[in-house]
Amino acid sequence: MIDFKKLAGENIALLIPYKPGKPVKELERELGIRKAIKLASNENPMGISPKSKEALISFMDELNRYPLGDCYYLRKKLAGKLGVAENKLLFGTGSNEIIELLIRTFVKSGENVVSFFPSFSVYGIIAQANGSFCKWVETDDDFKVNFEKILNTIDNNTKIVFLANPNNPTGTYFSHDELVNFLDNVRDDVLVVLDEAYYEFVDAHDYPQSVKLLDKYPNLFIMRTFSKAYGLAGFRIGYVIGSPEGIDMLNRVRQPFNVNMAAQIVAEAALEDHEFLRKVIKNNRDGKIYLYNEFKKLGLKYYETQANFILVDVKDGNKVFNDLLYKGVIVRFLGPKLAPYIRVSIGLPEENEIFIEKLKEVLEV
Repeated sequence: MIDFKKLAGENIALLIPYKPGKPVKELERELGIRKAIKLASNENPMGISPKSKEALISFMDELNRYPLGDCYYLRKKLAGKLGVAENKLLFGTGSNEIIELLIRTFVKSGENVVSFFPSFSVYGIIAQANGSFCKWVETDDDFKVNFEKILNTIDNNTKIVFLANPNNPTGTYFSHDELVNFLDNVRDDVLVVLDEAYYEFVDAHDYPQSVKLLDKYPNLFIMRTFSKAYGLAGFRIGYVIGSPEGIDMLNRVRQPFNVNMAAQIVAEAALEDHEFLRKVIKNNRDGKIYLYNEFKKLGLKYYETQANFILVDVKDGNKVFNDLLYKGVIVRFLGPKLAPYIRVSIGLPEENEIFIEKLKEVLEV
């Protein structure tokens, strides 16, 4: 008998796979529920941009061709929007592939990456799969990032520090001044990767102006995505901004046709649909205010968010998560280390109202 665990190696055999939010159709099939709502995966409840739909339909007859390996037209349009040189951009199949490219390119077996906890677990999963590991640094009270602790955790084998901002799953953020102070004090051979997946939802006045820092700090990379505010999660497309030399190294590892042509086309169109993006951001802000008020009425502690989800303390997150499933509402339970909490994505107004109604039933208030 083949011992596949031995063939894969201990670092793979001991991996705990990432568990995504339960799909609506799966819940409806399992429990016989109709009209379930999903507020678990921080998806855009308003769907995709009308311009993206039109662009995809008009391009259908060309989908038999291989995609543009360098995302030429999308790269040109995004570079203009961001005000950066085109050779500072690389595209991937969502942020996950970019995280993998960064680790495969710059982290050797036995070396490590650093991030704070709680944050996006995929940093650690990909590091472990690559023969490395993530050194998790506990946050302070109210999930505030302690940069001094991170600096003290970095050792001679640390190659990358991942900093999610706004952070998933807490929705909290750190400021421009905090980031600059950290960059001034971290070794320049340690890459600092800002994960700004929820960048478009931010309204904090002191949020980092990260793109403006790239020229001063060549060890800085910025990841963003079309999955959240642009509603293109099903197409899997994200990007990273960095120094031309760093992007060149990533391109040497990147597969030649990693981003499919449909994703390139809809992302390019999404960048032009300013009205749709404004509606998405307004829906998120209005929903955030509504949920804050309802949580206050219920006496529940929550964390003000700069993203499109809210972390709320319900005392027993696993129980509330499971009870809500039977009510046809999918939220996210984040595991035993965050046992009191659930994370709820901000939905459409009617979805937010249904969530609150079912939460009251579950909490028996």
